[in-house]
Amino acid sequence: MKKIFISIALAIVIIGIIGYCCADSIYMGTKSGKEILLNKTQSLLIDIDQAQSEDMILYSSFLEAPDVIVLETKNECIIQNIYALDVYNDKIYILDDKAYSLFVFNRDGSFLHKIGRRGNGPGEYIELSDFSIDRARGIIYLWDEAADKAYKYDAETGKFISSVQTERDGDRSFCIQYYNDKLYINRSSEEEEPGNCLLREIDEKTGKQLASFISAEEYNRGWNYALRLPYSFFYSKNTDHPKYIGIFSDKIFTITKDSVIPAYTIKSKDFVKPSDVEKVIRKYKSNGHSFDLSDLYKDDKVFMISGFVEMDNFISFQYMKGYDRYYLLHNKQTKETTVSLVFADDYISEKNNIPTDFCYSDKEGVVSVMKTELIPYFIENIISKGLLNPHIDKHDELMNMDETSNPVLFFHKYKKSKK
Repeated sequence: MKKIFISIALAIVIIGIIGYCCADSIYMGTKSGKEILLNKTQSLLIDIDQAQSEDMILYSSFLEAPDVIVLETKNECIIQNIYALDVYNDKIYILDDKAYSLFVFNRDGSFLHKIGRRGNGPGEYIELSDFSIDRARGIIYLWDEAADKAYKYDAETGKFISSVQTERDGDRSFCIQYYNDKLYINRSSEEEEPGNCLLREIDEKTGKQLASFISAEEYNRGWNYALRLPYSFFYSKNTDHPKYIGIFSDKIFTITKDSVIPAYTIKSKDFVKPSDVEKVIRKYKSNGHSFDLSDLYKDDKVFMISGFVEMDNFISFQYMKGYDRYYLLHNKQTKETTVSLVFADDYISEKNNIPTDFCYSDKEGVVSVMKTELIPYFIENIISKGLLNPHIDKHDELMNMDETSNPVLFFHKYKKSKK
């Protein structure tokens, strides 16, 4: 494998908590049978160990009060789990990976229809696991992980257009991202192949693989085994700079027109090492492909960056450290980074401790979700105790919720930065 040395000056530049980190020129993937090497690619460095720790990060510190979207609840649209969410042309698209359904709601929360259905007929999928939207043409791509196939539908009408069959390369793929007339699919493999990569680039028309990106050995501590998590590996899916994060990667990647490159590097002395992941791999193989993270929890390792959201002036994501899930907020203007075990929407209730994780963002604001499993707790500890903020939007509708209600969405506009 080729190595290209970079200058010491570039390698050591760090500005406060955040700076620029030069990636090594190492194997990135292949395109048209040729190796892709990262050469002096820079990424923004976020040092977790230097971040300020707080008891609680409050939404009100950087977001406006929310518009509340109470999703209509009726038999045709019972949501079990929100795996992915997108907003397009004032419609909300919600993928429920337990119900294998893509639900479409109006911006006011009223239910419209589903897109596609399970089955073996034209336009029917077997195991729906993710979706992505071509916003220029108004086309939705639904990914069927069992068939390695993307189904295309009209985003407005839900009418089936066609399908794109891909060739399976390795084990199952769970996540999809449309970008620049190409489909990007996560890749896993049961084989310890040289040059194992995490991403496949697919021709949107033919289904042929054009390239593979992100060396598992270099960028995911050697892990490239099939692992279906309760969220997609793709983030900022609706932007010109979609992101990808591997479970053991300290890098957040950006998909560009020409390549896939590191955008952010997360630093910590406790970040999981290749030797730690090797222990997980050995257990995985010996336990019949059972995923065991007990050693990482016990050793208080940092791993599993998820829930990444890019906002107007902030970057936010979650990560595991041992048994705890931490929330991180980085201010792009002040360069300050804050971490906490609690991310609280204090507009709902004063210092509310019910997690409402971010699931979508655009140029106007961010959407957080109160998941189905948290509604009983919300009713018992906020509504029943009279702690719901009387000034919050849709107050009366929230007061009338019951344990069978669908999830609730909160759309927060960004607070304008002070100049």
